Amino acid sequence: MTTQPLLEVSHLTVATADGAVPLVDDVSFSVAPGECLGLVGESGSGKSLTLRSILDLFPTAVQRTGGRIRMADDSGVLTDRDPRGLRGNGVSMVFQEPMSSLNPSMRIGDLVAAGARARGLSKRDAARLALGLLTEVGIPEPEQRLRAWPHQLSGGQRQRVMIAMALSVEPRLLLCDEPTTALDATIQDQILGLLERLRRERGLAVVFVSHDLGVIARIADRTAVMYAGTIVEEAATDTVIAHPRHPYTRALVESMPATDRRLDRLPTIPGAPPAAGMWPEGCRFAPRCRFAVEACTVSRPPLVGVADDHASACLRDRELVEIAS
Repeated sequence: MTTQPLLEVSHLTVATADGAVPLVDDVSFSVAPGECLGLVGESGSGKSLTLRSILDLFPTAVQRTGGRIRMADDSGVLTDRDPRGLRGNGVSMVFQEPMSSLNPSMRIGDLVAAGARARGLSKRDAARLALGLLTEVGIPEPEQRLRAWPHQLSGGQRQRVMIAMALSVEPRLLLCDEPTTALDATIQDQILGLLERLRRERGLAVVFVSHDLGVIARIADRTAVMYAGTIVEEAATDTVIAHPRHPYTRALVESMPATDRRLDRLPTIPGAPPAAGMWPEGCRFAPRCRFAVEACTVSRPPLVGVADDHASACLRDRELVEIAS
């Protein structure tokens, strides 16, 4: 896999429309062609806003206030891009709840063909493409489903339709905003398997948002852990799971159900994440961290390299490594 980024986001900041309340603070990451980057963290950590910033898909009360978004051109050179210009032009998005994202007044075939029609394909060619995409994403009896309405499909089938719609514009980068959250475990596994196959066969890069570290462990090559609007740890996913260096990441890993032992009760993280605009001074996780000392409440630690291709934002990183060993 090449290390040359397909997408690079630098020092991203997002705030309310009046700029008074920060929502995402100085977030930077990149994703290479064919790579899957996972963004994980509790609800309210800024994952979805970070993802939506790539395409400027914000509600009217939110705006991007800073940062740089660059995407590689056909020759592989990173260039500054207008997020709105990336929509359907190299980048597609799969949303969390397909029932509210699919137009209920359009038939499935028309929904999937819409992107191709916008790119100039004839109605016949777009319909042929829609049929092929429904087949590719595993919709049963795809010829009949072309005439179906969204409400006539199951949740898993609607999510497959959303993926087919995203593929209709031949993206190089697929953004996934918790696409398996509303699905039961069996369907969730099928959708993850589908995304893995499509990534492998099409060479897609993927940014996958989830609050479930188990899902991220299944699909992501590399993981960025977010807390209170910023990234607190980033490394290869296997490394994040096996050797977490930030106390928040460690707490997330400890709260995962264990398959090799029985626990009467899963460990939990005390308290709740701070609300937007109510971030504490110093380390934002300090009020919930069992390792916090006074210095953690005064100075905000930067995200720095702590090992090869492994970054963490913790003042006590070296001490905690010794404690863990």
